[in-house]
Amino acid sequence: MEEDKIYIVQKALSKKSNYKLFKALYNGVDASESSLKSLGLQRRTFYYALRELNDIGIAVKKDGKYYLSPFGYFLYSMQDKLRQWFLKENEIKGITKLLNKNNEDELSYTLLKDLEEMVGLSNFEPVKVYIDWKSLTTDLSALVNAKKVVKIATRYSDPIIHKYLKDIVKKDVQIKIVSDRKAVAVRLANLSYLTLDNTLLETLNYLLSSPNLQIKVSNVQFSFIIVDKEEIGVEIPDPFDSAPLVAFRFKSPTVAERLDNVFEKLFEKGEEDPIYNIIKPRGDLNA
Repeated sequence: MEEDKIYIVQKALSKKSNYKLFKALYNGVDASESSLKSLGLQRRTFYYALRELNDIGIAVKKDGKYYLSPFGYFLYSMQDKLRQWFLKENEIKGITKLLNKNNEDELSYTLLKDLEEMVGLSNFEPVKVYIDWKSLTTDLSALVNAKKVVKIATRYSDPIIHKYLKDIVKKDVQIKIVSDRKAVAVRLANLSYLTLDNTLLETLNYLLSSPNLQIKVSNVQFSFIIVDKEEIGVEIPDPFDSAPLVAFRFKSPTVAERLDNVFEKLFEKGEEDPIYNIIKPRGDLNA
């Protein structure tokens, strides 16, 4: 039934005269000689096209003129999106070709060069592109190489990161973490599994007992990691979904400085992480 209606609409709009009238109906049109001349249609053709568009619910008459119906305006908006697609066709083909190569290095380079142009910065050093934040946090070799300070703002419960943090806190690297307030409930629920994972529990105790670790909760809108104010891991959130669209790792001292300012504001407005009060450090495990 629906497929039949779609076919009828497509068939009607495939006629050149009908399509001309369809576009003109957007601003309203009458059957005057000037209108017919601007459309390049004979009067008989005009009325025949008008009848077809009216029969399928696209055209309506109001105050002596013909306009698109609500359904007609919907179709027009779809056509506008299709027009925008064709305007970007060459760019889309280029992206498709790049994705089909399955070359992560080239993809990273191209996307980050586009990012350079958008934000007006330069000298990005591309590292890698990830499909989500979880994939990025399983490949944080940059943390292991940290020399001075690591700052993490996260919307999630990230137990994978802990194994990296334990290694770098031993090297006297400063660590500051801000977790999203909305993730506290999930993180507290995850604590019930600690009794089944002694290694994780020991790691958390080790971290929380270290003077090099500071943790707070705040309102984190997107997750990011800054290593030595140089290398960055950041997710690009999907505005219509809680999951990120994509995540990047790259080097840029300029962007790192900007993100560092964001982090410090989050940290300043943050509150003590309730996790710290639940998992009481069992003495100084660094001793």
